[in-house]
Amino acid sequence: MIRSSCLLAGLFTSILLVTACGPRQLAVSEGVQAAHNEDRVSIVGTDSNGEPIRGSTATLATDDCILLGDDCITPEAAGEFCEREGGPFDVIVVDGKVVEIVCYPPADGDGADVVIGGDGDIDVPQNANNTTIIFDDATNGEAIEGDLVIDGNNVAVYGNGVDETVLRGNVVIDGNNVRLRGLTIDGDLRLAKNNLAALFVNVTGNVIIDGNDSVFSGSAVFGDLTLNGNNTIVVQNAVQGTVSSPGNTEVCVDNRAFADADDNGIIASTELGDGIGCGG
Repeated sequence: MIRSSCLLAGLFTSILLVTACGPRQLAVSEGVQAAHNEDRVSIVGTDSNGEPIRGSTATLATDDCILLGDDCITPEAAGEFCEREGGPFDVIVVDGKVVEIVCYPPADGDGADVVIGGDGDIDVPQNANNTTIIFDDATNGEAIEGDLVIDGNNVAVYGNGVDETVLRGNVVIDGNNVRLRGLTIDGDLRLAKNNLAALFVNVTGNVIIDGNDSVFSGSAVFGDLTLNGNNTIVVQNAVQGTVSSPGNTEVCVDNRAFADADDNGIIASTELGDGIGCGG
C-alpha cells in the first residue's frame, strides 16, 4: 500500500488540475520473500511504537519513505554487497530506528552463480569466494538431501522461501561475510566465522553462532539457540528451546518462546509464548 501526500486543486470551473505531490509513504506489506535479483526492501523488528513489524515494500524511489508506526524512514543500503545494484536488502529496526542493513549480491554481480537444480545436487564449490547460491524453482517443496558446508568468503545462499527451499542436513558456514536467507534447514545450523547474517530461516535443530558481528533475525529455531560470539544482533526470532549467550549480544529484541504442541513443524499464533531474552 502506498500513501501519497498529493493535493489536487481545480482552477475555476475548468478541467485543468495542478498536482503538488510530496514523497510517497510506503506501508509494509505481508511477505518478506523476494527474488535474489529484485530491488525489494524487507523490514523486520519493531516500529516506533514498539510493535512487531515484518514485511516488505517495492523498490524505493528517490525521497520515498517507509512507515514504521508514527515515523517514516528512508533507509539507504550500506555495507557488504550493498554497492552492487539490482538486488534486495533487509532492514532490521528497533523502535523504528535502523540497527542493521543486510544486502545480497544480485545474479549478475561479481563472481560465480551456483544454481542448485531439481536433481537435488547440493555440490557447492569449496573455497569459492564471491559466489551466489540460488535454487531452481524445480526444487520448490522438495527436500534436498545432504549437509552443506560453505567455506568461501562473500557468499550468499539465497533460498526461495522457508516453504519452498528445504535442506535436509546440517549447515555450517565457515567463511566470512556469508549471507543465508529464505530456507528451511532440517538439521543444525552453525555460524562459525565473522560478519555473517541469517534471516528468514527455519531450523529444526539447534543454532550455534560462534563468530562475531553476526545477524540472526526473523527466524524460527525448534532446538536451542547459542550465542557464543560478540556483537550479535538477534531480532524477532521464535525459539522453542533454550537461549544462551556466553558472548556479548549487541541487540536482543522481539524474540519469543514457542512450543510446537502438535509437532507439525508450524508455529501457530496460539503456540507462541512470552518474550525471551538472550540469556547469560
